[in-house]
Amino acid sequence: MNGREISRNKPLPTIKVDNRYIVLNIIKNNQGIRYMELKRLTGLSYGTLTYHLTRLEREGSIRIVRSARMSRYYTNDIDDLQADIIECIRSRVCKEILIMILKYGTVTLDGLTKSLKKAKTTINYHIERLKVKGIIDGERVGRYIFYRLKDITIVNRVRDALSG
Repeated sequence: MNGREISRNKPLPTIKVDNRYIVLNIIKNNQGIRYMELKRLTGLSYGTLTYHLTRLEREGSIRIVRSARMSRYYTNDIDDLQADIIECIRSRVCKEILIMILKYGTVTLDGLTKSLKKAKTTINYHIERLKVKGIIDGERVGRYIFYRLKDITIVNRVRDALSG
């Protein structure tokens, strides 16, 4: 008997499956997590993490939302609207805007600027992101635009995302 025959009969190590399980659980607990944060939390190398993410995506356990600058990782039970809400909530300024809208029903750019103590351009950038994603809309009254959540289902989903 040579060493090759012995090694072929050995069971394969389960460390890769354990790593995959760890990656999946971190994604479940941190929906919308980005690659570098996932790498930091798992302690895996780039190649190993990429391998497990690819396998999880092929298995249908996760979905990856890719944009020009970043990728975010979600479990497959998260739909597009929920993924957009989670992505916005992971941004501190966006989260504060959504909290203000939930609290007051409608808000203006000037009101958000004063309350959040941020530049108008910063607030406007995040408002545009929320409008493009279909989470909020605006109604002009005189010289002001009042922003609100689009409908009751979005209100409920934002509340759930903020509380979870």
